[in-house]
Amino acid sequence: MQTTRFQIGDFEVLAVPVLHDNVVYLVCRDGKAVLIDAGEAKPVFQTLEKENLQLLNILITHTHYDHVGGCRAIVDRLGVQSTSPGVEAGECPMLGTVCRSISTPGHMAVHKIYYFPELNVLFTGDTLINGACGRLLGGTARQLFSSLREICGLPDDTRILGGHDYLVDNMEFALSVEPGNANMQSRLDLYRTDPVAAIFALLAEEKKTNPFLRVDTVEEFTELRKQKDSF
Repeated sequence: MQTTRFQIGDFEVLAVPVLHDNVVYLVCRDGKAVLIDAGEAKPVFQTLEKENLQLLNILITHTHYDHVGGCRAIVDRLGVQSTSPGVEAGECPMLGTVCRSISTPGHMAVHKIYYFPELNVLFTGDTLINGACGRLLGGTARQLFSSLREICGLPDDTRILGGHDYLVDNMEFALSVEPGNANMQSRLDLYRTDPVAAIFALLAEEKKTNPFLRVDTVEEFTELRKQKDSF
């Protein structure tokens, strides 16, 4: 995947591929930017230079190495602030708009997602990842189920920008759970011709194609997560 651009009014969101299948994001306006996650420094430096952007802050979703491995190098070179996922959830102004950090434990005991309501974009880290959710690597199934339910309460036209490209594996698993789901098959087929559209779907599409958003109880969710772990 190459760097992908989303133009939203005066803002631009750049999805920058790093490492093997991770994605980090730059929210940009008027030559300034905020970085969501920092799995690798070099592609971030290259993008900032190419786009002539001044980085103001780094927002970290969680502390797994593939999301923070480049953070120290970026902070040391550019002297910017890095916001830990341990910081209390809440709203703050960024680039002339509102950023709302939301606590979504489950993948880890401490995990934040970042919602820009005026832009209709949600950076979900490893809580919600194109058609599935993160593994339980420190949090509990009950926590992750609750976190996903909270995400489902956001507007359906919210664009979901997760931390990886796992689309093919996730849709193949989804179809093993619901083999007759035409929406899941369509999303998998779309990936072959337009991977950007398939990966960075709206919440409404996630609700149709993500089996982890389609269960009603924590018990069903727990069983589904177990199935995915061994898929």
